[in-house]
Amino acid sequence: MKKILFILMLFPLALSAQRDTTQAKPGGTIMLGMRTTTSLFSEAGHPGLGIGGQFRVRFTDRLNSDWFADYITSDIGGLGKRTDYHIGWSVLFYPIDPEGTRYEGRGTFARPVHGPKRFVPYVLAGHCFDYTQVQNNDPAFPKMEERWSSAIQTGLGTHWNITKSFDLSLTSQYMMHLGGDVHTEIIDAPDGNQVLLITKHDHLSLEGHLLVTLSLNVRVADLWSK
Repeated sequence: MKKILFILMLFPLALSAQRDTTQAKPGGTIMLGMRTTTSLFSEAGHPGLGIGGQFRVRFTDRLNSDWFADYITSDIGGLGKRTDYHIGWSVLFYPIDPEGTRYEGRGTFARPVHGPKRFVPYVLAGHCFDYTQVQNNDPAFPKMEERWSSAIQTGLGTHWNITKSFDLSLTSQYMMHLGGDVHTEIIDAPDGNQVLLITKHDHLSLEGHLLVTLSLNVRVADLWSK
């Protein structure tokens, strides 16, 4: 009878230990983050720097999503300024199992703990809507052009999981704009000064640029994680 009671006492502890190894499953988690984005080049060759925010909704252990908004500005040779607004989404796929098992403690006291790996690489693809505005800095002959368009993006990235609830993520992606184009060109004027020409093309243009994004993300909710 004592043995039976002892087993019954250990049974809830065993269930609790098993629950500890599975509760860190990431499916269903929501994360909020802040990001900074660098546009390394565009058709005009002017780098840009921006800030933004994002939130993640994770569908399964291998499938995640980013929903983001960015504000990016680019200086055009000191003669003008380009401003880009992006709002969109990306699907993140983890080709390598993002979860792993490590052991905490030593010797006979070591116990398995299931959780995210330290570095988790991923591939991404998505879509966004964007607004672009380009203006010159000449007060005598001011000019501004703008355009609305959409874009598709694809790239690679990795999470650095500092804890189970906090990570740094680095992403490199190529964004291709599907719509009209605001083209800029710096030319030499007859008086020896440089002038910024701004022209707008309404026909379809596949202008693109490479974006590198660094984000800090915090887990805020678990909707249906195990």
